[in-house]
Amino acid sequence: MSNMEMPFVLRRGIARGIKNVVRESGWGTALGSLFGVLFLGQVLLLLVFGVQGGLQLLEQQTDLRLQILESASDSQIQDLFQNIRQLPFVSDVVYITREQAYERQKQRDPDLVTFLEKFGIDNPFPETIGVRLKTLTDYAAFVRFLRQPVFAKVVNPEFLSQTTDQEQQVYRLIEAVRSGEYILFFVVAVLVVAVLFVVVELVRRRVLSKREELFVEQLVGADRLTILVPFCIEMICLLGLALLFSLMLTGIVLLVLPVFLPALGATGLFGVWSTVTMHGIVSSLLWLLPLEILGVILLATLGTVFALRSETAMQLLPLLPS
Repeated sequence: MSNMEMPFVLRRGIARGIKNVVRESGWGTALGSLFGVLFLGQVLLLLVFGVQGGLQLLEQQTDLRLQILESASDSQIQDLFQNIRQLPFVSDVVYITREQAYERQKQRDPDLVTFLEKFGIDNPFPETIGVRLKTLTDYAAFVRFLRQPVFAKVVNPEFLSQTTDQEQQVYRLIEAVRSGEYILFFVVAVLVVAVLFVVVELVRRRVLSKREELFVEQLVGADRLTILVPFCIEMICLLGLALLFSLMLTGIVLLVLPVFLPALGATGLFGVWSTVTMHGIVSSLLWLLPLEILGVILLATLGTVFALRSETAMQLLPLLPS
């Protein structure tokens, strides 16, 4: 086939494939199968974004509260505060007095403060220094900094062991969540292969239903591309519709899910995680949607090529060039 004939063959094949989808019936089962698989894929992608949102929240667990010993002098506290401010891996530091801690607790848990005032209990909240590290990996360096002897009489020593335990727990959680993310990626890859096999089977069935027509086309000199393009367009149309329906249903699920699961709402127990996950999904739409559309085209093309090169198709179309 010459280069001048190629555009004509492609236009004709595209038009023929679209007409086949519009005119012929019996696409319901095929469309339903593809929709089910693609919707499952959308759910898996949502889970991937959810896992990434969880990882992001875990990696942001860098806020610490240093409990100041009552025996520490003002000069010792100020010395510790200034030294922490100069650390390169500290992004923010704030000194919280007992009075400020009491007022904060009053806003967070007024019932507890009412109980303390009712029984005349003095302010039990210690002075603290709030520290925000730049990254989770700075835990170890910060703990080494606080273990210096000069700060032994300023910071409650229980904080060091608690921080070390907290760091280990966070790292274990991150490792477990990342393992789950890898499993999800593997399942998504398996699902892509499953879609490819579904497309191959659909094309083979189409070949079976049109074998007499295709045989006549070969007798009059139709080449491989002329036969392949209409099937490919049919699969692109079916996959495109299935993708559109799966995206619509996924959007509806995202909208109604907080209604049935209030914990996922903005004020729910998992509200922060849900917000971070939704932000990740929305910010990824600009590249995710084109990627899914490109995936549909590639799967339709590969599935059609594999189906027409299969042994069964070659037996049905003995004159089709290999």
